[in-house]
Amino acid sequence: MYVHIGKDMVINSDNIIAILDIESLEKKKKLEEVLQNLKISDKIIDVSENNKKSLIILKKKDIVLGYITNISSITIAKRANK
Repeated sequence: MYVHIGKDMVINSDNIIAILDIESLEKKKKLEEVLQNLKISDKIIDVSENNKKSLIILKKKDIVLGYITNISSITIAKRANK
């Protein structure tokens, strides 16, 4: 199933590894650490329109990448689980 993540962007829910709340990560100063550990700092696609709420980490053909979106992590999770 495909999940709309904002700005006319859809992703395959089968590829999702994690859906993270950016505000929680930033409060704990863990966002950069997560990106560095996953080695995806240079593979982030920002579709948030300067309203960052969620980081979606997914794997496509052995490539791990992330999407930053303005949709809450709870809403993305609900959409992915339908």
